[in-house]
Amino acid sequence: MKQTIEKLENITEYIEHIMSDQQGVGASVAIVNGSEIIYSKGFGHSQIHPVNLPMDGDTLMSIQSISKNFMALSIMQLVEKNLLSLDDTVVHYLPYFRTKNKEQSDRITIRHLLSHTAGFPGDLGIANMTAPNVKEIFSDTPTEFQEALDYYNLTEEEIESVKTREDVTKWFQKVELEYPVGKGWNYCTDAYVILADLFEKVTGVKWETHLEDEILSPLNMNRTTSDSNTVEDDPNSAKYYMGKNQTETPFPKNSLSAPIGYLYSSANDLGKYLAFHLTKKPNILRPDLIEDMQSPIHLVSEEWRFGSEVRSYGLAWFTDNYKDLKVVEHGGGQMAVRSLMTIVPELNLGIVVLLNFDGTAHHDICDKIMDIFMDA
Repeated sequence: MKQTIEKLENITEYIEHIMSDQQGVGASVAIVNGSEIIYSKGFGHSQIHPVNLPMDGDTLMSIQSISKNFMALSIMQLVEKNLLSLDDTVVHYLPYFRTKNKEQSDRITIRHLLSHTAGFPGDLGIANMTAPNVKEIFSDTPTEFQEALDYYNLTEEEIESVKTREDVTKWFQKVELEYPVGKGWNYCTDAYVILADLFEKVTGVKWETHLEDEILSPLNMNRTTSDSNTVEDDPNSAKYYMGKNQTETPFPKNSLSAPIGYLYSSANDLGKYLAFHLTKKPNILRPDLIEDMQSPIHLVSEEWRFGSEVRSYGLAWFTDNYKDLKVVEHGGGQMAVRSLMTIVPELNLGIVVLLNFDGTAHHDICDKIMDIFMDA
């Protein structure tokens, strides 16, 4: 116990040192040992205008692409109920799904979508560009919004016509695959909107309803939501600040594309989520299916790697090694949002770091925490 207290004190000292350079913006950190959150602390501020508000472990924050993990877990729950199989084709459930080459896209499976191996290019833009405040996001210059449209080969009329998740799925008919289905990897954030469309067609239930009833409530994650209005109205909610001048950025919101990156949570709630992935309790998903999510994908017959010998991807989890220990993680980021959740199974350790500013401090903090807990 004394040794653990010393480790946590060292962690606090390190984070305070890191944050001393940040002039007011904040970090929220939680550490999990097995089923227990053993550390929860905020540093700096959740908001700095018009007044400074303190950050803590319950501060509501955008978690960006960590959201994908909740979408993947929802799909795996349908697998457990035998409502679908990961190797079923997408077109079996969504007959209107196709890309430019229908013969190729007819072979895309649910597993391909979850693991980013469908053949899609990496940066399609359609899911993020449907944000209700997209023109505010691209407003630094009079032409920036049009430049963003041109970059993604989109028109304003095109994104305004997208009203539903089915519309996003149908939009993929203009997409040309970058590599043969299942023969490569490219992180395509937009694909997770198709997964939500598929989920809703299979179940007849809105994904957010399932998320609340079958994941958040059983895990007692009462500070996690897809409702941006609830978050913005909450007195303990973060705003986001970019660059040395700490310019406040537009609030990240996009309910249509919630599964790709528009959920909100707290360090403490994500700590509960990591405790579930570490302990497999409560029983909201079979242990073998949790292991499937955390295992490296296979392309053809071999485990796939990122050009390194260890880094790979599972189902909404990156898999890696850190100083010879297996690490399973997912992060997220947009403008001034940074999020990271990491588990080290051999240490029974879970780490959550959420920031309301840009940079790499979330990775530095996570690495330091792993270093301290590895030094037994």
